[in-house]
Amino acid sequence: MFVLQLNPMTSNAENVVPVVRAETREAIEALLNSETVEPYTDGQWRKVFRQGGMLEWYNPPMGGESWIGVPAIADIGTADDWARLAREEYERVVSTIPQV
Repeated sequence: MFVLQLNPMTSNAENVVPVVRAETREAIEALLNSETVEPYTDGQWRKVFRQGGMLEWYNPPMGGESWIGVPAIADIGTADDWARLAREEYERVVSTIPQV
């Protein structure tokens, strides 16, 4: 599973939020391509995504790939990956507690 993470125009520059998810990176890249337009001004806002579109009120990724070190498109793995990591964390924590 992949997640597109962008900075909302109405937030601090360091805030990045998940915007959409997709099964493939290519699906998110296709969305970005279809929503990107020539930059325009809307009141005080300079926008690069289609007016009325789902990305309109977000800034584009800085440098095209990330936003202040946070990847714009992140591979978040699968539910099985998350379950495995949770089990490993549980075992790591529990193993440090003395058993009686």
